[in-house]
Amino acid sequence: MKGKKIAALAGLAVAASLSVQAAHAETQAPVLNPNTASVTYGPYFRAELGGASSNLADGHWLPPGYPKDPRIDFDLSGKTRGLVGIAVGYDWMNGFRGDLSLLNIGKTGVTGPHTTSGSHADITAGSISATAVMASLYYSPLERSGSNSRLQPFVVAGLGMANNRVGSWTRTNLTEVPVNRTFNGSSNVSAALSLGVGVSYQITGPSQHPVMLELAYRYYDFGIAKGGTTADVGASTPVEPLTFRNKAGIVSVSIRIPLQHF
Repeated sequence: MKGKKIAALAGLAVAASLSVQAAHAETQAPVLNPNTASVTYGPYFRAELGGASSNLADGHWLPPGYPKDPRIDFDLSGKTRGLVGIAVGYDWMNGFRGDLSLLNIGKTGVTGPHTTSGSHADITAGSISATAVMASLYYSPLERSGSNSRLQPFVVAGLGMANNRVGSWTRTNLTEVPVNRTFNGSSNVSAALSLGVGVSYQITGPSQHPVMLELAYRYYDFGIAKGGTTADVGASTPVEPLTFRNKAGIVSVSIRIPLQHF
């Protein structure tokens, strides 16, 4: 009889211990998968740094003697230049987000020989820089399909306006006097567009405030850029000054910080 009581008490003790362990397990925080991203939504801030490979297309001018003298086309080129940008945006938490960015594209030289047959002027000095405001829409296909991975590829398209600033520019023609004429600079506003691809990665842990690192390549067309028409010597002015499309391929790194998450 005494043995039965001892066995019953032991069984009650084991049951109580198991009950306490189960209750303790229920109160413990779940184990977080380190590859799972925080769920972010709503507004965010983004800062960007990059390098722009210049593509100065459709370079030309209409000389003072146009149309008797032909339009002169140029094979213009410029060096790599820097880009900085800041943006504010909104994440709809369904694979789509959008932001409005302010971009500054640094100055680079503009030079190039003429490609029109005959003895004509070359562009031997000049510069281009730009500032742009652009609205961009991003689409992340994996997030759209329900993936909550810390690594998210995306595609992006943007539309905006750019202020293209052309510095003073020099045309050189060894068959004319004066050989060199330098014209003043000018700036003009033009429509701008962008297309690109990239990938974002949440560099913070699942339990920390999310910070995303983004690497992207975007093709930008900042529109038409034009120089001035007033020369340092001579009274004649070009019918159309040095004109070209300010394009660039830009590789950039961004830090994106969502303001809300769970």
